[in-house]
Amino acid sequence: MAGSATDAVMKFLWISGWAVPPVWLAALARREWPDAEHTGCTPSGAENEFAAEKYDAIGGYSLGALWLMRHAERVPVKMPVILLAPVFAFTAEQGSGGRVALAQLRLQRRRLRASPRSALIDFSERAGLAELFPVVGEPNPEALTALDEELGWLETWQAPPPASGSWQGFVGEQDALLDAVVLKRIWPALEIVPGATHAPAPLLRAAKNAFLGGRQP
Repeated sequence: MAGSATDAVMKFLWISGWAVPPVWLAALARREWPDAEHTGCTPSGAENEFAAEKYDAIGGYSLGALWLMRHAERVPVKMPVILLAPVFAFTAEQGSGGRVALAQLRLQRRRLRASPRSALIDFSERAGLAELFPVVGEPNPEALTALDEELGWLETWQAPPPASGSWQGFVGEQDALLDAVVLKRIWPALEIVPGATHAPAPLLRAAKNAFLGGRQP
């Protein structure tokens, strides 16, 4: 990817989680790295954005982190990568730290198709992201199709933990969707953030302190 960590302005790409507005996630990151440029995209839009090859560092949140781990071979070896609330496999049945039962996830998918806004509000409350509303409005048909597809990814996708030391991960101690202890067992380098939930803001603060060994862009 173009650029380097020594450029005057560092450029971050943030791949958001399911139903999490990319502009909101990028704005949270901007609070921690105000001198850097931050672009956000959805998991469904990551393929096109990632292909642009114009970023110096990449972050993924929740499903966005899973997307990155599934495409790890496309990330340059020395590229700094930040994973927030990383998902190795989302459903409880997969035994990789996910707390959500497959039946519950499928129910959420049916709710999304029947009453999109209610489904999104329910998710935001369960995930500790209630501050997203009224930020998130009624999804348009294109967005609804993408959200439905992404729920399908959460049903089946799996990924191994990162092998590269340039990847850093952060998970909330009190995450309602992910078991931090199990995730730490899978990826020992993962940092558990005390008192944090699935919400990204505290994870971003922890990431800032650890980024590039404490060196800031």
